[in-house]
Amino acid sequence: MAIVLISGGTGLVGKALAKHLISAGHEVRILSRNPKSNTEIKAYFWDVEENKIDEEAFDGVEHIVHLAGCGIADKRWTSNRKKEIIDSRVNSMALITSVIKKKNIHLKSFVGASAIGIYGAVTSEKIYTETDQGNEDFLSKSCELWEKSYDEIQLFSNNLSIVRIGVVLSHEGGALAKLLPLFKLGLGSAIGSGKQYMPWIHIDDLISIFSTLLFNSDFKGIYNAVSPEPVNNLTFSKALAQSLKKPFFLPPVPSIVLKLLFGEMANVLLKGSRISPQKLINSGFRYKYPNISSALNSIVTSK
Repeated sequence: MAIVLISGGTGLVGKALAKHLISAGHEVRILSRNPKSNTEIKAYFWDVEENKIDEEAFDGVEHIVHLAGCGIADKRWTSNRKKEIIDSRVNSMALITSVIKKKNIHLKSFVGASAIGIYGAVTSEKIYTETDQGNEDFLSKSCELWEKSYDEIQLFSNNLSIVRIGVVLSHEGGALAKLLPLFKLGLGSAIGSGKQYMPWIHIDDLISIFSTLLFNSDFKGIYNAVSPEPVNNLTFSKALAQSLKKPFFLPPVPSIVLKLLFGEMANVLLKGSRISPQKLINSGFRYKYPNISSALNSIVTSK
């Protein structure tokens, strides 16, 4: 049994990971602004803005997963919101690192979240790998700062990995939860040109990736956590309608509408390129849901 501390443990990925680890017999602790412990998970207080944290959370900890950070697409990108997006990731990691250093804790593994946004909001025929650089847009720069915040923790961990997460498909929340109501009514459609790629991953496969990186020392470094089947927005939208047995006939939502509604943040929806998971596959990882139809069918039938 291992002791695993998760920041961002109340989010979509954090909750699913905690459930998985507990079922495997591990002890799970989370950091929260409103800590509410139960028989399975011990919650400890932290407040990143106030630079406060309950250091008892780290006693005996062998593995840490850092998932904390406010949602990229939850609000319009004002200058204040951009700062909040970056600070919630970078400052939270700095707070964790400060305790690790103070208590001189040496971890067996550390896994930090990042996002495929590091390659930038761009639609092209390029297939991005872990060695590629992004561009100068906000998504790319914020992810670069996010990953840089992990630099110092390398001195205190036997194994450090970074997971660049794509669009997470789950019946519990995330992007799919926002789309399902419209598609269930037969009102689903593509977005913009529909040609932009949507690098996606099923929540079960993502949790399996995190678990593998935590406990398998053969895996280390940066990994793109996306499925091996690239689909663009139009293909994804059609597959979602088909999985729900609903018609798909409406014209795409015009780009100008999304730009008026969301401003710069609309690029998250309107742009996207292919991302390669080949490094993960070459390392021996096997997907439970490698194609979009099986992934969506599993989620729709579980609702």
